[in-house]
Amino acid sequence: MRLKNLGLAGGLVSVLALGGSAVAQETTDWTGFYAGIFGGYGLDSDSSSGSSIGPASITIGGTALDGSLASSTGRIDGIFGGATAGYNYQHNNIVFGVEGNVGLGQLGQTNSSDLSVSFAGGGNSVSLNSSERTQYDINWYSSLVGRLGLAHGSWLFTLKGGVVLADASVDATSRLIVEDPNNVIGIAPGIDVPGSSNASQVLVGTTFGFGAETMIADNVSIGAEYAYVALPDLSAPSPGIGGLLGGGGGSTFGGGIHQIKASLNYHF
Repeated sequence: MRLKNLGLAGGLVSVLALGGSAVAQETTDWTGFYAGIFGGYGLDSDSSSGSSIGPASITIGGTALDGSLASSTGRIDGIFGGATAGYNYQHNNIVFGVEGNVGLGQLGQTNSSDLSVSFAGGGNSVSLNSSERTQYDINWYSSLVGRLGLAHGSWLFTLKGGVVLADASVDATSRLIVEDPNNVIGIAPGIDVPGSSNASQVLVGTTFGFGAETMIADNVSIGAEYAYVALPDLSAPSPGIGGLLGGGGGSTFGGGIHQIKASLNYHF
């Protein structure tokens, strides 16, 4: 009987040992260096808008006046991708890490305005057309963040925060065309005035976010993440008549961007 009990106890110890070994094998150790690629979608925190007046026409005493005004404000909306590298250190289920990213993409927005005015009467006519386009682009960006994670089985759930560097540019063009074929206002046959302005700057901002990552094979993981990037405003002077005269009227762009991205990493 005693030998039988000893046999049962030995068998139980063996089962527990094997079970413990299996659990240990299922628990991922995230300590070490890793590198990979990522891709995603970015959308700024402002909404797009547009407005228009006309086209409208008024006739007074045989003189016809026509006009229209339209403007639109876009929003940052595009895809991006890049490379990442980092290091994790795990203590029990808590993971500390640091990560660097470099990204490129189609993150930009366009603002526009168009004005058209003309009048005709008594065989004379004058027309004015003014247009302006302003393009804001984030040409590249990089980030350095700290990560705090919780490991559970093959999963790693993380919070992150850090700094972002981004090369942003604003390019604006305008054109003013006045046609005065009958020299009504003394500028026959008319004028054509183009304009342009630009600004470029490396912006320093902050980022924070959260995500999840899981091992899908030996040393290979996939992940998904949300991040908010806060960049300072960038302005460019007006490219039109106001800009030529030193006036205001230029566009100012903010760099608050929501990002959703997926990643594929190799762990060394």
